[in-house]
Order: sequence, then C-alpha cells, then structure tokens
Amino acid sequence: VSGDQRRGRAKAMADRAAAAEARIAQLATRLDALEGGGGAGGSNAAVEEALKEYQKEVLARLKTIRAQISGDGGDVETIKKERDEALAENAALKAQVAKQTYRINHLVKALNAEEAKAGGSEPPPPSRRGSTCL
Repeated sequence: VSGDQRRGRAKAMADRAAAAEARIAQLATRLDALEGGGGAGGSNAAVEEALKEYQKEVLARLKTIRAQISGDGGDVETIKKERDEALAENAALKAQVAKQTYRINHLVKALNAEEAKAGGSEPPPPSRRGSTCL
C-alpha cells in the first residue's frame, strides 16, 4: 500500500470521525433542549399547554361516552339483574325439557310394551314408535 493510499484512508477516517462528532454534538444539544437544560425553555411551556389541551379533549370524550352508556340503559346493576333472571329462567327451562323428555321416553316404552302384548310378537315399526322421541 502506497503512502498516498494511506493518507487517503486516514483522511476518510478523519472525515467520518468529524462527522460522527458533529452528530454527537447535535444530539447532545437536542437532548439538553428536551430535558430543559438548553435554551429552549419556551418549548416546555408549549408542550405543557398542548398536553393540558389534549387531556381536556380526552376528558370531554370520556364524559360523552359515560353519558351515552348511562342514557342507553347501561346501568350495571340493572344489566346484572337482567342477566341473573335470564340465567335462572334458562336453568328452569332446561329442567323442564329434561323432565318432559324423561316422561316422553317412559310413555313410549310403556306404549311399545302394551302394543307388543296386544298385537302379538310383532314389534311396532320404527317410523311409528321409536325409543328416542326428541
């Protein structure tokens, strides 16, 4: 490697180092400004004002949502009561269906037994009487 090539590489490295140092200095300046240590004290007040304005907007939206929920019958206690009533009704209906199914199956078996006695040994056709009604 010749001396000119070495000098060229050294200059390129020096240029890159200078660019990196300039970038570091720029970042340090921006960091100081963001932390309030730099000369940008007025920007903190602007940020705080923008934050307060945003908080007011969010609070207004939340109040609107709360009003809509309570206006649409969104009372939590009422909804819980309705849910509990529906669950109780559902359980009662399931019990009634189970009871009726048992009765139907019992009646079908008894009817099949009576028909077998009266009609001889011929069992009833499956389309007419079956052991499962539901």
